[in-house]
Amino acid sequence: MSKANLSPEARMISTVISGQRSQFRSLADAWQTAGATSLSVWANGARLAAWPKGVIDITPSMSAPIRINGEDVGELVVDGVGNPAAEKALIANAGFISRLARMENELNGMTERLIDTQDQLLAVYGLTEATRNHLELDDLLTQVAKIATELVSCEAAFVLIQQPDGSSKVEHFPEVKLDDELIQSCLTKVADTSEYLLLNLGDTEYSKAGLRGLLVHPIVIRDQITAAIGLINKKDAEFEFPDIKLLKVIAEHAGSRMEHLILFQESIEQSKLQVEADLAKRVQLRLLPTKFPEVEGLDLWAGSEPASQVGGDYYAFVSRPDRPFTFCVGDVSGKGMPAALLMAMSRTVMRTKTTVDPTPTPEVILDDCNSELYDDFTEVSMFATVFVGQYHHEERRLMYANAGHSPVVFCPYDGEPVLFEADGTAIGVLPTSLAEDQEVIFRKDDVLVVMTDGFSEASNHDDELFGYDRLLKVVKMLSKKSAKGIFDGLYETIKNFSAGRPQDDDQTMIVIKGV
Repeated sequence: MSKANLSPEARMISTVISGQRSQFRSLADAWQTAGATSLSVWANGARLAAWPKGVIDITPSMSAPIRINGEDVGELVVDGVGNPAAEKALIANAGFISRLARMENELNGMTERLIDTQDQLLAVYGLTEATRNHLELDDLLTQVAKIATELVSCEAAFVLIQQPDGSSKVEHFPEVKLDDELIQSCLTKVADTSEYLLLNLGDTEYSKAGLRGLLVHPIVIRDQITAAIGLINKKDAEFEFPDIKLLKVIAEHAGSRMEHLILFQESIEQSKLQVEADLAKRVQLRLLPTKFPEVEGLDLWAGSEPASQVGGDYYAFVSRPDRPFTFCVGDVSGKGMPAALLMAMSRTVMRTKTTVDPTPTPEVILDDCNSELYDDFTEVSMFATVFVGQYHHEERRLMYANAGHSPVVFCPYDGEPVLFEADGTAIGVLPTSLAEDQEVIFRKDDVLVVMTDGFSEASNHDDELFGYDRLLKVVKMLSKKSAKGIFDGLYETIKNFSAGRPQDDDQTMIVIKGV
């Protein structure tokens, strides 16, 4: 379909794509990294653009509407992925394209009205057009400075922006040797007063820098003065009131373009971070066992339900003919990439110590792991709670050591469930682990449930925690079921208690039952 047959709003979307094609390619690359086979934009029943280039067959997995002025005028379509996190990301991307199209529409309308108002502002349209397709901040600032020198007929111009990290970025046109502290002081003065700064001729502070005249106007970005544009030495004259009016218009246009660019870059960065988080979560889940060993005398089941973020829960089994069956559950403090990285390190060290040590009792395993990981955890002010269990089939003896981990519920077949309390500090808290070997006889129909605190700290809409007492009662109620039945029953109970409230933390569990 040609552009002539598109609605005005759809043509606006097409213009946005044409002007920012490289950024749309980056967005498509991010989706392809997340597993999508294609990303496409549609309007009026026609495909405006698709990535990768040349793709023909598109079977939409998900789509999100592109709206302008409250009406659906197009849609963003992805093929090959379909999950709640991806749907949320797609809706956010479509919403941002909608905002871009609206801004493009508003900017065009504003520019047309300015052209109709006075001939001089025709040059401002040139500013808009010249900066429209600049997607790097340095290029945009340089182009704004260049256009400003032409419009006001001055020797040079500069544009300065204060960045979120506290640093400043400044670009000149043409290149001039102007002291950065002097330029920074100009931004400080216009930010303090919210007014322009005008200096002509004999101001000694500036004349030493070779300036005959200086006109600086604040630039508002996101309702704050975080940038400024300055004009240096008007040719054969002094800066006057018409120059101030024109620079104000330039500053408003420049602020709009800079805000537009910052928002677009943030959207791309957020999409990349979301894709990276999804990939990290996938990798993290693949580190967890999906097949469980067959252990004589035991029925076991395990799993993990991650929260929305990458977290630090893990569980592991080590089953070897020459060693007792060993299992562990750990929970690294915090969330995000640091927790995920330390989780992977802890899991690896735990498995290594279990298989390499000549007498790997739970106490020895925890002490060795603490020695190995203490410096790494201390460096980032984090820790990990860990429960290590070891089952000796011949004596039906369960040994365990607990480094700060909770909840761990033991339910004997003929008694009431109890919590196995931690007797040692978490890994990474002290240079030496204080956890010691404990043991119980693990008989037929006895049950051990090792969980992370995502269960006990699950909350409902009244901010009430599920708590230990409920856990003990539920384990007792489910104790006659198989290990998988107990596992499923606990998850279903927590889910019903939370009643649709978003999960705050990862929920990881191992269930072991004597048979």
